[in-house]
Amino acid sequence: MQAVGNTFIKLSSITLLALSVNLVGCQTFKNLTGAKDGEAVETAEKSEQGYYDEAVNQIDKGHYIQGIEELTNLRTFYPTGQYAEQALLDMMYAQYEGDKYEMAAASAEQFIRLYPSNPQVSYAYYVRGVANMEGSSESLKLFKLNQAERDTAYLRIAFANFQELINKYPNSPYAPDAAQRMTFIYNQFAESEMSAANWYIEREAYVAAVNRAKWVFQYYPLSESTPDALAVLAYSHEKLGLTDLANEYKTLLQINYPEMLTSNGSVKLSTKRDRTWLNKITFGKLGRSNTTDKSVASGEYNGATKTQMIRNAAQLKLAGTNTTPANTPVANNNAAARNSISVGLGLPEASAERVTSQSSTGSTAREANVDPLNTNPTRRTTLNDDSVSDMDNN
Repeated sequence: MQAVGNTFIKLSSITLLALSVNLVGCQTFKNLTGAKDGEAVETAEKSEQGYYDEAVNQIDKGHYIQGIEELTNLRTFYPTGQYAEQALLDMMYAQYEGDKYEMAAASAEQFIRLYPSNPQVSYAYYVRGVANMEGSSESLKLFKLNQAERDTAYLRIAFANFQELINKYPNSPYAPDAAQRMTFIYNQFAESEMSAANWYIEREAYVAAVNRAKWVFQYYPLSESTPDALAVLAYSHEKLGLTDLANEYKTLLQINYPEMLTSNGSVKLSTKRDRTWLNKITFGKLGRSNTTDKSVASGEYNGATKTQMIRNAAQLKLAGTNTTPANTPVANNNAAARNSISVGLGLPEASAERVTSQSSTGSTAREANVDPLNTNPTRRTTLNDDSVSDMDNN
């Protein structure tokens, strides 16, 4: 009996130990899956094909949130399935169309990182740039707010995204539209400088206006703001009493942009920017990624071929964060000279330095301290009391 009792005690101990291990295992499984007490572990309710078909159906109906949910489930339950890569491509499209721009850019970044050899990877590069171009805020639409008058951090990121696309995949069907968007962004940065220059002219801060216009020549010489920059330089130098410099700039206008001068030689200067050219730009419409997608191939290229558009965009470069501020004399800035592009206009030598040295000779000359890399600066000028009152009233 003793032996039987010992055996019974041993069996009971083994049984209790097994139960304990079993309970610990269940608890560990719950911890690993994140399930709470009373919750069942989530399992796939559909096949991979079922999730994908339903996602496409929802996206086609414009139900992007539902489509995103289906695609998310597909990638969760079938992470290595046959539709996993295509699901991420469709997800970034649905996120973009649903105005979830940050999410679309993040999904595109994930696709580039996970599937660099996928035949449609250039689409991910394109979506990333387009999403960043729209910005993170859902309320900011491309043409509802002038890009030159808002924070341009996302435009700078988008420009770099498109630049990477055309450098790596110049033959991609998305490259021409990416190049056109680069040109648009480049012009917006130049226009931002000219908007600031005109702001200074309205307040008779001509030294600051000159520095902004010179910045356009230094870093955005291929922009559409070049004629306006020349006009501002001629006009501002004339107002500062620097007649010789003003005449040199007028000569450049006469040679390159005679329409900017009146019949009597006066500069045609308008502080109200003409943005009608923005309405003429037609970007390609983003479509779902597939081998026959032609959605980005029908944009207007303003007379240039697609190859020319890509080649021209490859020459463009935005002023970097290490660029010397516009109020620094260009003649003493070798680094700035290396980053600039010469367009052969023959600008008067060291004019910015000469203007700064004579800023106190005229009653209308004002000093300004601005940051040219901030396209919406809080501009600080030395104005008379009347000017300050007018600015406060505005």
